[in-house]
Amino acid sequence: MTKFANDLLKILSFLLLLTIHTGVIAEEEEQPEAEELETLMYYAIEPNTLTFYQGTGKKIGYIVVQVNIAVRGQENYDLVDLHLPLIQDSLIDFFNRQDKSIIQDIKEREKLRQQAQASVSKVLKEETGKDVVESLLFTDYVYQ
Repeated sequence: MTKFANDLLKILSFLLLLTIHTGVIAEEEEQPEAEELETLMYYAIEPNTLTFYQGTGKKIGYIVVQVNIAVRGQENYDLVDLHLPLIQDSLIDFFNRQDKSIIQDIKEREKLRQQAQASVSKVLKEETGKDVVESLLFTDYVYQ
C-alpha cells in the first residue's frame, strides 16, 4: 500500500470515528431535555391555618399549622396562588373535622398530612382539572 493510500485510510477512519462520536454526543444531549422535569417549587400558605377541633367535654382545642405545598413549575405555582382562598378553606375544614386524639397523636401525624394533601389535591383538581400538588408538608404544627 502506498503512503498516500495509507494516509487516506487513516483520515477516513478518523472521520468515521468523529461522525460516530458526534452522533452519540447529540443523542446524549437530547435525552436529558426530554426527561427533564419542571422545577419543584414550594408555596407557603400564609397566614398559618388556625382552627378549632373536636374535643371532649366543654374544653375547646385549637390547632395552628404552617403548610407548604410542593408543585412542579411556575404554572402550577401560579394556580396555587390563584386558588389560595379555596385551599385555606379546605385546610380549615379538614382540621376542624379531626378528633382530638388524632390531632395530638404524633403517630398519626403522617397519616394526617397525607389526608390533608389528598383534600387539597381534590379541591384543586375539581377547580383546575389537573393534578397540581406534588406534596404537602407541615412545617409548623402546634395544638392545645
